[in-house]
Amino acid sequence: MIRAAWQVRIERPQQQVFDYVANLDNEPEWNPDASNVVRKSDGPVGLGTVWEEDFARVGHYVTTISVYEPPRELEFDARNPKADARVRFHFAAAGEAATDVSCAVELTLKGFMRLFEPVMKGVARRGIETSRAPRLKSALERT
Repeated sequence: MIRAAWQVRIERPQQQVFDYVANLDNEPEWNPDASNVVRKSDGPVGLGTVWEEDFARVGHYVTTISVYEPPRELEFDARNPKADARVRFHFAAAGEAATDVSCAVELTLKGFMRLFEPVMKGVARRGIETSRAPRLKSALERT
């Protein structure tokens, strides 16, 4: 299993940050590996909302909100034939107009992909830990 984590303070209110991250339609704005995000569920974003998306180097995912506790906890369960991912966010108010965001990622490689785990571990962890936080901060603070 590959684990990575990051944290960032965003100068926006907690509910606004939660809502933005919970809606995966926004993900390509802050996650350089995500593309072709298509929502497959009707109704408001919440527990059980499903998207399909393409992810660089790993392929097509079906991603579901598995924990939805606004404005504090959010978790995505992403599955594909090569790797499953669990991405958990925690949002904490930092005063009235800022939010501390922490994210923990667990990536479980499957099948032949498991052979590449030792090589991918460092690359994946570095990519997740260095790019996501500043891009999320930039995306939210420029609006």
